[in-house]
Amino acid sequence: MTDTDVLEPTFGNGGNGPPTVGLTAAGDPVPPTANPLILNDAYFELTGVNLRCLVKHLEVSPENKPVTVTSFCAETDYPGVTKWHLRVTFYQSFDSGAVYATLNAAYQAYVASGTPAQFRARPYSSKVASATNPIISGYAIPQPFDLIIGDAGAASEVPIDWNLTAVPTVDTGSVAATGATSGAPGYYSPSGAQTPANLAALTGVTATPAAAWATGQYVITADLLAAHWTGAAWAAGKA
Repeated sequence: MTDTDVLEPTFGNGGNGPPTVGLTAAGDPVPPTANPLILNDAYFELTGVNLRCLVKHLEVSPENKPVTVTSFCAETDYPGVTKWHLRVTFYQSFDSGAVYATLNAAYQAYVASGTPAQFRARPYSSKVASATNPIISGYAIPQPFDLIIGDAGAASEVPIDWNLTAVPTVDTGSVAATGATSGAPGYYSPSGAQTPANLAALTGVTATPAAAWATGQYVITADLLAAHWTGAAWAAGKA
């Protein structure tokens, strides 16, 4: 090689033309065709009430609590209890049937009879449940909540952090309700079940208890009306 010789760059294609860009190395799996979830159309329901337009933040999250064992040899973490949480930040509203009314009714029902609060969420409100739009649901234990928080000129926000009674359900299709448990309001089972459309759709749904429900107890159907069990049939309104 002389002083006037020039080294040509090698691009992995014999030095001819621009370099070839490889998306994956040999043996790597092909990445899925997927889009990140943007929460601009999400759905959230608590005790049968659609609160999606008043939700700022939503989490259904596990809390892992490992057991740490310390010995002369090492400090080792072992699997412990996993607790699940429903964490939601609402924009407070004292309007009828909105945030305060819903949270307070859920809390009072739990205090009075130990009734958990059923919740349901899905990524896209405008789409039906499917493999790409699952229903995430479960039962939360209502706790006292903040009544009003906020700065002057800003929206008031109310966060909740309620423990779940069990691992939440992730359902990729429509699950029919087979049972309805009394409360104020009550809830449907199994977890993840679609709320019956109306009073007529409650036909065949098993009531718990089977005796006539106590005064003030009811469930909410998808048309946002109350219904109760008389001991022999479903009827409109609260017991």
